[in-house]
Amino acid sequence: MEHENIERLDRISSHLHALLHNEQPALLDLTGHKEDEIRQVGEFVNALTEALSALSKAAHHLSIGDMDVRIAADLPACHHLKNLQATLRHLTWQTGQIAKGDFSQRVEFLGDFSHSFNWMVEQLEAYRQRILGQNRELERLATTDPLTGVYNRRYLMDFATKEFLRSQRYSHVFSAIQMDIDYFKKINDTHGHAVGDEVIKAFTVTCQEVLRESDVLGRVGGEEFSIILPETDREGALIVAERIRQVIADLKVCAEERIIRFTVSIGVTHLRQEDAGLEAVLRRADEALYLAKNGGRNKVVTA
Repeated sequence: MEHENIERLDRISSHLHALLHNEQPALLDLTGHKEDEIRQVGEFVNALTEALSALSKAAHHLSIGDMDVRIAADLPACHHLKNLQATLRHLTWQTGQIAKGDFSQRVEFLGDFSHSFNWMVEQLEAYRQRILGQNRELERLATTDPLTGVYNRRYLMDFATKEFLRSQRYSHVFSAIQMDIDYFKKINDTHGHAVGDEVIKAFTVTCQEVLRESDVLGRVGGEEFSIILPETDREGALIVAERIRQVIADLKVCAEERIIRFTVSIGVTHLRQEDAGLEAVLRRADEALYLAKNGGRNKVVTA
């Protein structure tokens, strides 16, 4: 009997030795063993083997990204594995938030990993800000006149088209103003293009001082400018146009130790019920400008 017990203990010892060396031994065969302390030890070793096997499988699933694996083994190490599972789930959620553009995510509880993770997020945010800044600059370059900083023809036409469609849809009104600096070629020929550029810039700055924030001023040619006035009827547009004409006539531009004075001719129109498209509105404004220039310049004409 003593010899049999020694053999049983040897098998248990060999089993434990295999477990300690990261092997996966089969369960001890306790069939026919009497109910004694040695059998109890064997049953405990089998329970330990099953728990370690379940723990190993759960750890493997976590290592390949299965965040929902069930960790049920009743071992102290399971508590740490469950904590790791919760941490990985939270990191997965944080990564998803970062992918959506939330660069406020930070990790504060994982030592060196936290430092590397947070540095990565900071770099991503800095890179995103650079991209946004570059996009804003590209948008500005694509929509503004490089000399004056006011909108270019492309942007003005896009805005005017949207304003036309909006006004038609909701039965609102808007007005359009076409302007041309009088005798600008003579200014260029007499004083040079540098002075001409200063005149152009002074003209746009002065116009912007008269306009509302909702009004859109654009340079559509060398000395030709357009204004779209949302929610403005004919009478309101005439007031704006006349105010621009007056302040420009009174303006003195100091350039290269010279005082330059000039005037502007202005054509004004507003949206009419019969207008089939934006072209009809702008055509009338051009016709009114033509009449202003051929009527002696420094005038406001409406059509």
